[in-house]
Amino acid sequence: MQPLSLTPPDSLAPLDSEIRRLLIESAPLHEEWARSGCARKDAGGMEEWAKTHGPAELRPETSCEWYHGTWQYLRLLNMVATPPWYEFYNRALSKVLRERPKARVLISAAADFGMLQTLHEAILTSGATPKILVYDICQTPLRSCQWYAERHGLEIECIRANLLTCDIPPASFDLIVTDEFLTVIKGADKPVIVDRWRHLLKPGGTLVTTAMIGHATTPELRQGYAERARYALEGNLDSFPQHTDGRRGDLIGRFDLFASHHTRHMLSGEEEIVRLFQGFKTFSYERTETPGECVNPTFSFQIVASMV
Repeated sequence: MQPLSLTPPDSLAPLDSEIRRLLIESAPLHEEWARSGCARKDAGGMEEWAKTHGPAELRPETSCEWYHGTWQYLRLLNMVATPPWYEFYNRALSKVLRERPKARVLISAAADFGMLQTLHEAILTSGATPKILVYDICQTPLRSCQWYAERHGLEIECIRANLLTCDIPPASFDLIVTDEFLTVIKGADKPVIVDRWRHLLKPGGTLVTTAMIGHATTPELRQGYAERARYALEGNLDSFPQHTDGRRGDLIGRFDLFASHHTRHMLSGEEEIVRLFQGFKTFSYERTETPGECVNPTFSFQIVASMV
C-alpha cells in the first residue's frame, strides 16, 4: 500500500500573480461552461475511468463536468498538474518557433487555457507568428482557450474531436505540444497517441510534452488529496471571492468528487518512455521533480521528440 501523502499545500511555490488573476476571473466561468459544454461521451474523456469504477447508479450519466468545472479552482490551490510546473516549456517551444516562425502548431488536448498561455509566452519570447489549432474531445477547454485568445489578441482554431480516432491528414504540423496527455489516457492508448503524433508531424517537426511517473491512484491517495484540498482552501480564501459563507461547502463537495474520480494513468518509468518514443528520429527526456497531485510530490519526464 502506498503511504498517505499530506505535504502541506502552502509548501508549494506560489502562483504567478498574472496566472492567479486570470484564474480568479475565469474559474467561475469554467464552472458555468462545464454545465452545458461537458457532454456525456460514449468513449474517451476524463470521465472514462469513473464510468467503469464509480457508483453504478451514476455511470450512465457521467460526463467530465466534475473535472472541467473544478479544475481551475484546484489550480488556484496549485494542486493539479499544469504547464507552469515545467520551466523547460518556454525553452523548448521558443527554440522550435525561432527555427520555424510560421509554424503550424497543434495543442493536443487541454484542460483549460494553460497550455495555450504557455505557448503564448514562447511566442512572445521567440517573436514567431504561428498558426495555432487546439483539439479536444470536450467543448469546455476549447471555450477556455478561445476566452484566453480573445483577451490576448491571438488567432486560434478550435476543433472538438477525439484525437485518438479523428481524421487529420498526416504531416500537418511543425510543432505539437500537450501537457500530461500521456497520463490522462489508459495504457493501451499510449502507443496509439504517440504513433499518431509522429505521423502528424511534418519532416523535421517536434513534439514537446510531459508525463508523470508513478503507480495506481489508491483510495488512500484519493482521501489524502481531498483532505489537502480542504486544508489549502482554508488558507487561500481570498482566491475564491465568489465562494463565501455557504458556497464554501459547494467547493468542498467539488473537491471531494474530483478526488473520487480523477485518475492518472502514470508512466512506469524510463523503460516505458523509451519504448513509446522509439519511432522518432531524435528523442530526449529529463526526469524532474514536480509538486504532484494525489502522489505529492512526484517525478515527471520532460520530453522533446523530433522527426529530424
